[in-house]
Amino acid sequence: MKTNQLKSIAKNVGLWGGFALLGLLLLFILMEAFLPKQTIQLFQVRTYIARYDTMEPVIHPQDLVFINKVKVEKLEEGDLVTFTADINYDGDTEMVTYYVHDIVLRSDGKYNVFVIAEGASTPFGSIISDRIVGGYAFRIAKMGNLIDFLKSPLGIATVGVNVLVIVGIVILVKKPQTKKEETIQQEN
Repeated sequence: MKTNQLKSIAKNVGLWGGFALLGLLLLFILMEAFLPKQTIQLFQVRTYIARYDTMEPVIHPQDLVFINKVKVEKLEEGDLVTFTADINYDGDTEMVTYYVHDIVLRSDGKYNVFVIAEGASTPFGSIISDRIVGGYAFRIAKMGNLIDFLKSPLGIATVGVNVLVIVGIVILVKKPQTKKEETIQQEN
């Protein structure tokens, strides 16, 4: 009897723990979609899709890059740091990750962080500490392709249609049998 109770309790804990993890994942995804700057404050982690090949072979284009919150004063030479920059000079800022080359404290209390790309011999330039988003944590290779698809109108439509099909199948399977069907089943 006690083992049955323990199994029941373990099953309930597992079920509710799974729901809690799923809820946190959903909250993370929604915050990334609608409040990306606050995601790193709440979860201490944020993501972006790498768009450039300047950090190959460490980070490839279309990799989903996870960054964590860092304190600029604790960065050291060789650390990977993610910051915002207008790489294409088109007025839009993108997130990129480079190595820390040097850090200089300014007179106003902020830092100039000199960054360098993979394999480069000279620094890319100086980044003011306000533009640093976080430090590199890890990446998931080519996951950016899937996320870009899911954000597109076709991806949203595909997910919506699949959800409707699954709901339809569940409704049909759970549908109560009619009296005629019950009679046929009883005769067999």
